[in-house]
This record gives sequence, C-alpha cells and structure tokens, in this order.
Amino acid sequence: MELLSIIIVAISLSMDAFSLALAYGTLGLGTKMLFKISLSVGLFHFFMPLLGMGIKYYLVQYSGMNLHFLASIIYFYLGIMLFLEAKEEKKVSTLYTIKDIFLFSLAVSLDSLSVGIAQENLTLIAPICFAISSFIFTTVGLKLGKRLHYLFGKAAIMMGGLFFILLGLFHL
Repeated sequence: MELLSIIIVAISLSMDAFSLALAYGTLGLGTKMLFKISLSVGLFHFFMPLLGMGIKYYLVQYSGMNLHFLASIIYFYLGIMLFLEAKEEKKVSTLYTIKDIFLFSLAVSLDSLSVGIAQENLTLIAPICFAISSFIFTTVGLKLGKRLHYLFGKAAIMMGGLFFILLGLFHL
C-alpha cells in the first residue's frame, strides 16, 4: 500500500470508532477513562490487521467464519447495555471494566482485521497509521459525546444505544 492509500484507509477505519465513541461519550466519562478507551482502540487498530494477515488463510479457507455476524452480536450487546444503563438511576458503569473496553475496542477494530485479511503485502507503516488515526478519532468522538451528554442527558445515552442496535442490524 502506498502512503496516501494507507492514510485514506486509516481515516476510513477510524470513522466507526469515531461514531461509536460519540455514542459512548454520552455517558459522561472522565478524562482518565477517555484516554484508556482511546488507547485501547488505537492498540486494537494496530494489532488487528497484523492478526488478520496471520490468520487470513485459515478464516477464508477452513472455518467459514462470518465477521459481519460477529460484529452484529457485539453491536447489539453494546446497544442493549446502553439502553439498560440509561434506564437506571445510578451512575452509568458501562465501559468501566476491562471487559467492556475490550469489547468496545474489538467491535470498532474488526474492520481492521478484514484489511489485514484483504491486503496481500501490508507494511508495518499501515497498522501504525491505523492506530494513530483511530486513537485521535476515538478521543474526539468521546469528547463530543460528552458534550452531548451534558446538553441532553439520558436522551443522549438512549440515542447512543439505538445507534449500536442499528449498526447491529446493518451488519446482519
């Protein structure tokens, strides 16, 4: 891949991280949690294309695994969790555990895995660009979502949950 192509792919891969981070930003996360989530998403966007390259032939030739179906399940889970959290009166706890951050990072980086599978000769520059771009887009999405949280409260959280569920339907 040439550099311009890598940058375009990096931005494209980061757009779902941005949109989902926007939804999670409505939870009003603190700065430390925002950094942890953004870093996790960046790391996943670095390692997933490398993993995709490593397991390319197994996934395509032997297992018949459907990555879109897996993404749908994860998006449905995240959407339902946001709806449930919005109904509770207590402080929202979603994305405060390592498991939740892992699932979020996995959900937004599955497309990076497919890039690793699709590309024949991916250099190390590509995953580095993917990681930096997704870190930046996730951070911006979380910060914008946090502003929406302060403006719209629980309605913003429920809109975020609806967004995840719609993404889950789209990936089926």
